[in-house]
Amino acid sequence: MPCIATAQYTEVINSNRPSQSMGAFGVGKRVYQLEQGLSFRTGSFSAFQDASYTGMGARTQIRIGVFKEQLEVVGTADYQIDALRYSNAVGTYNLTRNSLRDLGVGAKYLVYDPFRKVDKYKPNLYSWHANNRIRWRDLIPAVSVYTGAQFSTGGVYPYQENFLPLFDYNYRPLTEPFVSGTAMLILQQHLRPGLVVVHNVGMHYITADVQQKKLLGTVTYSTQSKWSFFGEYTLDDSPHYSDLTLGAGVAYLFNSNFQLDVAVQQSLKTTPSLMTAGIGISYRVDRHNIWKEEPQNIEVKKQKRAARKKDKSESKKIRKAAKRTGRGLKKLDRKQKKIERKIRRMK
Repeated sequence: MPCIATAQYTEVINSNRPSQSMGAFGVGKRVYQLEQGLSFRTGSFSAFQDASYTGMGARTQIRIGVFKEQLEVVGTADYQIDALRYSNAVGTYNLTRNSLRDLGVGAKYLVYDPFRKVDKYKPNLYSWHANNRIRWRDLIPAVSVYTGAQFSTGGVYPYQENFLPLFDYNYRPLTEPFVSGTAMLILQQHLRPGLVVVHNVGMHYITADVQQKKLLGTVTYSTQSKWSFFGEYTLDDSPHYSDLTLGAGVAYLFNSNFQLDVAVQQSLKTTPSLMTAGIGISYRVDRHNIWKEEPQNIEVKKQKRAARKKDKSESKKIRKAAKRTGRGLKKLDRKQKKIERKIRRMK
């Protein structure tokens, strides 16, 4: 669940769970984060051979901050076990399935961070209203881009489609390529303390025959008592599936590195009707030493750069003065020796 951040790294865990969207900010350099969910999943397609399925799913996401504060590597895997039931003219069928439903890897990069100019976001010590109202600058989002690859998971759930046998029976079989591209634009706005809005606009399976467009919007509100609440909509559009899904959930922060969450999602259409409810955890191994990182504040950067330049100039002046002093001392020493030689000759 996205949290307020004035840089990539945050003192408390920055998790995407339990929503389906991805926040613009990364975990931070040298941070290794696991986001794991276990969910009950069910779906029905009564208008299409009276099909339905019920099962369990486990979704795992690994996030690692590498090279730069703005860069994050993301790996995603979704495993599903279910029982599919459907009927046709021949009879009723029951099929037990057990396979990866989603497998992907990619990288996210923060293109624009409005919080780099932190002076504009400092709290007003004299006005409660000034700190809690929505300002025009709060509407400026942090912007990230995500690019990655989706891998085929063996044909049991091609394109993450839950009703594969029905499509195979009535239409040509769905064949997913071994690898296909994914791209997404991520926008994150901090409208007021604790209130965050995230939008994801992207496309999956870009290089495949069946392309999937996706729009996600998430609103998160975090309280000072470690509780966070979210509401979300997901708009899917592809040749095989188009629907609007609504979701809601709550998360609790146990400590700075561990979060527990509960969430539910339900599609609005009945062709098919899909529902997911589950729990999850987010845990990180924090190897980020914030005191050794480059400051995110532009003004601080300028001041440090000017200080380094001034120190360099002062050091140069000191070295020149030392050289001049050294040359002067040598010159005086030569004069002194010359005078001493003259005195000796006079004696």
